[in-house]
Amino acid sequence: MHHGSKTYFVGSAVIVGALASLAAMTHSAGADFTIAYCEGVAYASNVYRTGDPESPDSTLKIRIYSRTDRVTFLNTDVNRQPNPEGYNYRTLRGENQWELFMPNNSSTCTLSRDGTVVDRGTVRLREPSSGD
Repeated sequence: MHHGSKTYFVGSAVIVGALASLAAMTHSAGADFTIAYCEGVAYASNVYRTGDPESPDSTLKIRIYSRTDRVTFLNTDVNRQPNPEGYNYRTLRGENQWELFMPNNSSTCTLSRDGTVVDRGTVRLREPSSGD
């Protein structure tokens, strides 16, 4: 019995080591930095900066995941528009105009397509208030 638990521990250590190596690879210099995340009922929306967020070469992007289709169907550049209530992140190109609204003081975020709300969700991460 003791030998079996020791083997299990060694196996777990190998798995933990492999996961740590994987995590180190995904957080390299080219990592993405999430600045806003909306967990909706139908969609999950992630606004992020590519590369070093302090670099002028850093690009602001949005990635939208459809829970129904279980696929990321949009991963494109956005512009950020602060307003007194929060931030609007709007796609720059594509067939449809997608917009994610992240409020300063509410826990409810809104995703719209071509001006029509398609999903509401819970704010999981947001930038500091646009009023600051």
